[in-house]
Amino acid sequence: MKLSRYALAVAVIGNIVLIADMFIIAGHGTDRLILAALFSLPLLASLNGLLRARVYTAAWASMMALFYMAYAMVEYIAGAATIGVDICLAASVALFVGCVVFAKWDSREQPGDAS
Repeated sequence: MKLSRYALAVAVIGNIVLIADMFIIAGHGTDRLILAALFSLPLLASLNGLLRARVYTAAWASMMALFYMAYAMVEYIAGAATIGVDICLAASVALFVGCVVFAKWDSREQPGDAS
């Protein structure tokens, strides 16, 4: 198995955990659930491309993961450090690292590449 697939698995798991965590952080209340659903839409959009191992999707999903990292850090600074925020930070880091490493390793594993 190619090493890039392990990095892709980390990215997909981070993406799925981040989607679930958006609803965990939201808690109860209609307005907060709507906000969690809106925060989850970019993650759902990238999940299909990640599952199909598309490098372009991994590239823009890594940039998107920075938004979720920033969100978790703002929650920490605001004093709302809960287990949901911890999970959000860990999952966004996993998504970012998995996407970046997948894109790098996949380009190296392509046949006929001279570099």
